[in-house]
Amino acid sequence: MSDKSAALFALTNSLQPVKRVWRQAATQIFANSGISMSLANLVVIVNRNAQGINQRDLAEEIGMNPGAMVRILDQGTEAEYLERRELSRDRRFKTICILPAGKKLADEIESSANKLRVQLMEDVSVEDIENATRVLRLLEARASNFLQEHIHEKK
Repeated sequence: MSDKSAALFALTNSLQPVKRVWRQAATQIFANSGISMSLANLVVIVNRNAQGINQRDLAEEIGMNPGAMVRILDQGTEAEYLERRELSRDRRFKTICILPAGKKLADEIESSANKLRVQLMEDVSVEDIENATRVLRLLEARASNFLQEHIHEKK
């Protein structure tokens, strides 16, 4: 295996373990709040979309099946963190909006997550972080393009 192939192998094989352990560490941030990581992610993402976000787009952004997300959305609306609103132009589609309690929760989660990121990576330079982010986003874009090309080839 060439040096580049070995490095690419190490990169792609590190993605899942890094995601898993980051999620476990991040879960500790709000472990005492009684909410799940899934609901916390939903609340944070909706909060980042000030005008609300289409339910289908939200499911795609968090990487969840839209049907499976309904239960978590129900939890968010019951807790008064989130609200489903019908679009006036098409009542079949719902926009998910943040409510004041959800905004407060999202801001607390974001602040705590930022502190954790700084704590974990305090000795890593901004340049190294930016390079890692650039490489991961490039891999994401190229893998996405690959998938799109193969989807079109199969049609």
